[in-house]
Amino acid sequence: MKTNQVSRFRTILPQILACVAKSLILMDIGMSIVFPSIVIPILQGTDPEKRGKESIQFTDVQASWFGSLAFVCQPIGCIVSGWVTERIGRKRAMIFVNIPHIAAWLMLHFATSVAEMYTAAVILGLGVGFMETPVISYIGEICQPSIRGILTATTGVAATLGYSIVYLLGSVTTWRNAALVCFATPILTILAILFLPDSPIWLISRHREEEALRSLQWLRGWVPRQNVQEEFQQLRNFHSTRKDEKRNFTKDLWSKGTLKPFFIVTMYFVFTQMSGLAGMRPYLVQIFHTYQVPVDPNWATFIVGLLKLSGNVFCMISVKFLGKRKITLISASGVALSCFSVGLYAYLNLPPGLSSFDQHPRVENPQGIYPLIGFFVLSFLTSFGIAPLPWVLLSEILPFRSRGLTSGISAAINYILVFLAAKTYLNLERGLSLHGVIWFYASVGIVAVIFHFFLLPETEDRSLEEIEQHFSTQKITNLHIKKHIKHSTCMEKDESLPLA
Repeated sequence: MKTNQVSRFRTILPQILACVAKSLILMDIGMSIVFPSIVIPILQGTDPEKRGKESIQFTDVQASWFGSLAFVCQPIGCIVSGWVTERIGRKRAMIFVNIPHIAAWLMLHFATSVAEMYTAAVILGLGVGFMETPVISYIGEICQPSIRGILTATTGVAATLGYSIVYLLGSVTTWRNAALVCFATPILTILAILFLPDSPIWLISRHREEEALRSLQWLRGWVPRQNVQEEFQQLRNFHSTRKDEKRNFTKDLWSKGTLKPFFIVTMYFVFTQMSGLAGMRPYLVQIFHTYQVPVDPNWATFIVGLLKLSGNVFCMISVKFLGKRKITLISASGVALSCFSVGLYAYLNLPPGLSSFDQHPRVENPQGIYPLIGFFVLSFLTSFGIAPLPWVLLSEILPFRSRGLTSGISAAINYILVFLAAKTYLNLERGLSLHGVIWFYASVGIVAVIFHFFLLPETEDRSLEEIEQHFSTQKITNLHIKKHIKHSTCMEKDESLPLA
């Protein structure tokens, strides 16, 4: 069948536009994650200059709950999200998941009590969990294999852009006004997604083949149907094959080809959340205040957000050249060294027993530039590797037949770890002291380097089939994935299948 030739740019443009609309959701996720860091110093009293006439007040324990409560609710959202997404479709799910955040941002803006702040945090957490499955599924199912990698990597960039926006808002306006600005994001997201088609493979699974064909025409450059007829037939064949594969789902779930990569990616999440910035993130403004950095702590957190954004961009650019294994080892080593350096400064220069939850006058110490640089390096190196890469591995090393459930479980475990890291920071700081807690994070980083050095194989430039066969047939300590299958057009057809 003769097809109409279209330019490469026209072919990928609609996929980029769909990715941009999807990224608005991820930006909202980033805003939700770091919002407590601009609220806690004011309501808990460690930044009394900005408290003003605010009627709500946090105790230390209430501050730690507000900084972590959203994360414990996210696994619930993840579980519900998978069920909903399969039934109503990726597009509708990406629209509906914004509704909780619209309510939560408004509630934060008008909150008059601690209970309302907690309720808003819970709704934000559920909303973030709801967002995971439709976003991951949609972008994996609509993209061609040649650009899927780079478009998937933009997820971290979008989230860290959300971090930077909130940190900037915390520097230039009140936290209530910041919540109102964040309120606009889910509304813009809904408007953008309304123009997108639904996932072709999901439409085929619901026997809506005419809609699936029109969706594929839109996604491949608004082309005539003969241009996508071959790919459409491949998706139909894939759907038929997938139904047969589900019959052996339980066996596949407990196979070594599933358990080994599940163990690796889950431990990756453990090391990421228990080292570096994860536990400190909700309290970063007051931590900078305690370290007596020579700049406004709110502006310092804004720079942290920019460095996290830069780290994600560098990761996206470098992964093709360095590979995920090498970037992981560089990132984890740098995180451990940065944490050790900042802890050493606190041990040598700050008074014993000093806590970031204490109320004390703002002091700018010129020597505070050293821990500030340490935090900046820590922020960049975290986002350069150990923060974004486990999400990329999640879509690569888990076998397709069990990927949906195992990736959901891994994501839920990650959010539980984020909650534990944020909730236990207060107790760790009180028990281990200011320098001890960050040395603890450094020690976890060292263990991470050892783990990844001996167990993390390089998956870059390997097909999904090669990765799956490696984990099914080789020992977990075998780090070389053989490139034994020629990457032909047929392979690209397989790799264009959904990631989740």
